[in-house]
Amino acid sequence: MICIIYRGMLAFYTCFFGADNNDRNFIPPVPSQTHPCYYYTNNERTLDRLVNTRWIPVRLEKPDMDSMMHAKWVKSCPHMLPELRPYEATCYFDSALALNGDDVITLMTNMVKYSSYHVCMARHPFISKTWPPSAHSELREALQQPRYAEKADVYCEYIREQVESGLKDIDDIHFATGFIIRRNNPICRAMGEVWWAHICRTGILCQLSFFFIQQMFRPHIFDIEFGSCFRRWGGQ
Repeated sequence: MICIIYRGMLAFYTCFFGADNNDRNFIPPVPSQTHPCYYYTNNERTLDRLVNTRWIPVRLEKPDMDSMMHAKWVKSCPHMLPELRPYEATCYFDSALALNGDDVITLMTNMVKYSSYHVCMARHPFISKTWPPSAHSELREALQQPRYAEKADVYCEYIREQVESGLKDIDDIHFATGFIIRRNNPICRAMGEVWWAHICRTGILCQLSFFFIQQMFRPHIFDIEFGSCFRRWGGQ
C-alpha cells in the first residue's frame, strides 16, 4: 500500500537550459498527478512545448551564468528557487530520466517518518562497484567526453587541493547526481551551497565535486540502487 504524503510536502522538479538542438532538450513524463512538478528552462520553444503538459513551466534567466551552469545551480540549490521554498522536500531528476513517482513518494515518506536521513541518492551504476570507488575513476570516465577533457588540468588540480585539505580521493561509495530527494532544512541547504561553491571551482563536472561533498555530509545521505525508482528515458 502506497503511503501518500500531503501535497504541500513534496515537489518534483527538472530542468533544461540551452539551445533547441541540445541533446538533453527533453520533456520527461510528469512523475506525479498528485504533487506539483516544476520544469525550469531558459529555452522559449521548450516553454511553449510545456504549455499543454502537466508540468509547471518556470522561465529562469540569470545573465551572469551560461546555460550549463544554470542547470548545475538549479540542481544543487533548490532552496534558492522561490517556487520550491514552500515545500518540505524536493525531488530533482535529470530530464533524461523517467521516475516512478509513487516509489519516490514512498521513499520520501519513509525517510521523513522512520529515519534521520535528509538526502536520498542513487549509487553510481558502475563506478560504485569498482573497489575502491575514487575521484580518479569519475575523472577518467568524464575525460572521454571532449567538453570535460578540455579542462583536465583544472580537475586534476581540484582533486589535489581536496586531498591536501584532508578529504580522500577514494571512498566506499560514489553517487550519481541525476536523482536527489532532499529535505528543505539547514543541513540540505548547507550541502547545496557548499556543493555549488565547489561547482563554481570546477565547472560542470558536478559528480566529481560531489565525490568530496559526500564525505562532508555522508551521515545524512541514504543510498539506493541506481534505477530502483527511475529509468533512463531520453525522449524515447
